[in-house]
Amino acid sequence: MYLSLIPGDELGWFSKLWKYDKFVHFAEYLGVGFLLLNMLMIQPMKKIHWKFIIVFLLLFPLLDELIQYYTPRRIPDIYDGIFDICGGFVGLYLRKLMGMKYG
Repeated sequence: MYLSLIPGDELGWFSKLWKYDKFVHFAEYLGVGFLLLNMLMIQPMKKIHWKFIIVFLLLFPLLDELIQYYTPRRIPDIYDGIFDICGGFVGLYLRKLMGMKYG
């Protein structure tokens, strides 16, 4: 989220990753989905927890892109949001698989 608030030309070496933009978005939110479920699996999961996770993984990336709209020299991209959402759900799925296998 912090990187969304920085103007594009002030990102330094990180701005050179634009060629891999979609991969970076996917990987970033894969980590978010994984860690979010990891955090909530401390206690037995209830239906309300799953609803929170799903809503969060759908809305947070859209909020991230909306913030970029108002940040100077940043361009919001719907495809970035789609890759964010996909990455979040893949991270969620991977953590769920690990929980089933090892937990």
